Amino acid sequence: MKFRCATCGQEHDLNAITFGADRPVYWDGLTEKEKRRSVLGEEQCVIRGGGGQTHYFVLACLEIPICGTDQTFAWGVWVSLSEESFTEMSDHWDDPARAELGPYFGWLSTRIPEYPDTVGLKTMVHNREIGVRPHVELEPTDHPLAVHQRSGMPEQAWKRIAAKLLHEHEQREA
Repeated sequence: MKFRCATCGQEHDLNAITFGADRPVYWDGLTEKEKRRSVLGEEQCVIRGGGGQTHYFVLACLEIPICGTDQTFAWGVWVSLSEESFTEMSDHWDDPARAELGPYFGWLSTRIPEYPDTVGLKTMVHNREIGVRPHVELEPTDHPLAVHQRSGMPEQAWKRIAAKLLHEHEQREA
């Protein structure tokens, strides 16, 4: 899906655009010592914080259908899982039968721009085939992100958010 950007006047291809978090929101609050004890990978994260607490996270896709189209947009989000769920997912990460395991309860651990606070929303994480990130299903609440996941996001709203995020990203890189 292509659109003419109201910010720059250029045409952007929304199918080629992805937005996601590099790390769980909690990572930035860690001390340097806690970061050294923790592991931040491309798909999984284990945070060993103060007081002996350990938290487990996976990177997954939160998909939002775009109203009036056959398109969806996937946010790359981190979700916290219990140790048991994280261990089961990790143990079967390269298992062709992994899609049959779960789903797993989790807490959204990423702030999604342009929405009220999304950290702490209840989720179910569904495994998919090898090479495809797990899918996040939000608890059906009245939070706007959950509503958009269930009912779709108006195309104009998505274009506005995409344009804003594209140009914020460009400004940070400049």
